[in-house]
Amino acid sequence: MPLSIGFLLLGLLLALPAPAKTLVACGHPMYPPLSWAEQGRLTGIAPHLAQRLLSEFGYRLDTRIFGNWERCQLAARQGKVDLIVAAYKTRQREQAFLFSDTPIIADPVVLFTHTGNTTPSGMALALTGKTLGLLFGDSFGDEFDRLMALHPHVERVSTGEQNFHKLTQGRIDYMPIGLSTGLLQARKQNLTERVFPLEQVLTVEHYHLALPRGSRLEPLLPMLSERLRQLTDDKYISHITRYYERRYLDGP
Repeated sequence: MPLSIGFLLLGLLLALPAPAKTLVACGHPMYPPLSWAEQGRLTGIAPHLAQRLLSEFGYRLDTRIFGNWERCQLAARQGKVDLIVAAYKTRQREQAFLFSDTPIIADPVVLFTHTGNTTPSGMALALTGKTLGLLFGDSFGDEFDRLMALHPHVERVSTGEQNFHKLTQGRIDYMPIGLSTGLLQARKQNLTERVFPLEQVLTVEHYHLALPRGSRLEPLLPMLSERLRQLTDDKYISHITRYYERRYLDGP
C-alpha cells in the first residue's frame, strides 16, 4: 500500500467517533409511567431520561431487569449496576448511593383500598389490625419507613399485580403507592370499579437519579442534575410523561 494511502486511512480511522461506553442500569420494574418491565426491557420516563443524559457524555445504557425492585437495589450495592434510573432519596439509601440534586418527578403517595372497605379517618397506617401490602424494596420516605417499622401487619410481595389481586380479594386492607402509578395499574388490570385511592396524601416524595457511591459517574452528577433541571424547565419531562402513560396502557 502506498505510504500516502496508509496515512489517509489512518487519518480517517482517527476521525471516527469513539464507540460509546456501555453502562449497566436498572430501576423499578413495576412503577409506570416512571419505569416498568416491557418485553424483558426496562422502559418509561426514567430509563428514557437516563439514556438521553448519559448519551451526551458518550455512554449508552444496558438496562436490565433483576427480578423485583429490591434485587435491583441489591445489584447496585454489589457493584453489578452503574446506576439506578430513579429512586427515592432516604437516609438509609444515602449510605450506599448518591442522588441527583434535581429530581425527576414528584410522587404523591396515597393508600389504595377495595370497595366495601371502610374509609379511615386520620392516619390509616396507625389503625390497629389493618394489613398493608408493599413490594419488596419499597420505601416511601423516611417518615413512612419509620411507621412501617412500627406497624404490626405488613405483607410484601414481588409484583404490583400480586398486591392488586390481594387487595381486591380483601387479603390486605390498604396498599401505599404513588397516585399516578396506582391509577394506571388499576386501569391496566380493569380494576377501577374494585379498588380506589383515598383522598389523603400520605407524603410527597421525589424520584432522583441514583449512583452507587464510588461510581465512575460521580464527577458527572452535578452536570446530570443541571441537565435534569433544564429538561424540567423546558416541560420535556411533562411531555414524555403523557407519552409513557399511554404507552403503558396500550402495551402488552
